[in-house]
Amino acid sequence: MSRTARPAVVLLAVAAAFTAAILLSRDRGPGTDTVHAQTPTTPDETPKFVIAPYLQFPTQTSITVMWETASPGTSVVEYGPTSTTLKRVEQQADATIHEVKLDGLEPETKYVYRVSSALTGGTTVVSPLFQFLTAVKADSAFTFCVVGDTQKNPKMTAKVAKVMFDRRPHFVMHCGDVVDSGPDKKEWVHELFGPCAELFARAAVFPTIGNHERNHAWYYRYFSLPDPEYRYRYRYGNADFFVVDSNKSLKPDSEQYKWLDDELRNSTATWKFVYHHHPAWTSDADDYGNTLTGPGRLGDLNVRNLVVLYEKHKVDVVFNGHIHLYERTLPIRDGKVDRKNGIVYVTSGGGGGKLEEAGPLPTWFKAQLRVDFHCCYVTVHGRRLEFQAFDHNGQLFDSFEREK
Repeated sequence: MSRTARPAVVLLAVAAAFTAAILLSRDRGPGTDTVHAQTPTTPDETPKFVIAPYLQFPTQTSITVMWETASPGTSVVEYGPTSTTLKRVEQQADATIHEVKLDGLEPETKYVYRVSSALTGGTTVVSPLFQFLTAVKADSAFTFCVVGDTQKNPKMTAKVAKVMFDRRPHFVMHCGDVVDSGPDKKEWVHELFGPCAELFARAAVFPTIGNHERNHAWYYRYFSLPDPEYRYRYRYGNADFFVVDSNKSLKPDSEQYKWLDDELRNSTATWKFVYHHHPAWTSDADDYGNTLTGPGRLGDLNVRNLVVLYEKHKVDVVFNGHIHLYERTLPIRDGKVDRKNGIVYVTSGGGGGKLEEAGPLPTWFKAQLRVDFHCCYVTVHGRRLEFQAFDHNGQLFDSFEREK
């Protein structure tokens, strides 16, 4: 074929292909020749969750499921012991932040669940099947992970979350500063719930509020906690957990001090754990006075008010975040090391926030110290507690045990 003939052949081929495409795309109804354009749905147009399903506040007989959608819609949770025996709970009121409580569950029982929302635009979002476990019975073993300060570092937060999920904890304790700026919704979506999606879909997170949340409404909307939410108590297994807002006054005449005194007094649990964001004791370099130029205060004096309650009511371990490193104290009582009756204080602030430095010299209470991204893992069974700390690569770097 000559070079001059080739363009004509190409044009004929293009014209034929175009005609065939038009014919194939026709959608003729009875008595009409109208042609309806076929508009494919691209992946970006597929309805998605803003925040994937996550779990809140499990008890032996209930659990709350939450998620967020871009536009208002209904809230549906299907759940059951197997994927073929699903019950359905539906809330017809339109919402973007969805919250559905499931009641009448069996203790220490595995369930599968999925959520869906029929959105106002006419589309429906449906999640895959996930799983949850109701709270265990009092005589059963259980585990929980501890993390804090998941700030402005979603890649590292995702690594730490994977280390936690790899251990399959029953739940997660978060020691505050869940985001870097509480009013910034993007941080909640992309720097907390995004990196932790796989973990939070199967293990409920019990948070305490830090200073970086700025007491913003997002904290109270994204977490479903007992009123007044900034402080609360929950029972899991044979342990009681007490959560305190250390941004507020903790002086002896304060509301939280009196509440904690009463709650600890009334606790009959084998184990008592307290957590708040700021540390009672810390070897940090400069958050509580510059240790390069002086002794420093070695902790938050507002929180230090609670130490008398911890010792009075025989609290076992106190957890906190705020300082972006890991520290475990020796058992402390009456301002000195007491290996028999002392309380262990654990700082776990390695969830992603920029790491900080410890002071240049050892403090009198330090047992272990590490500047690294990390999480902790606690196992409780009967009168025995086992504690481990793992770095962001899953390497064990500290542990201790206690037995009553």
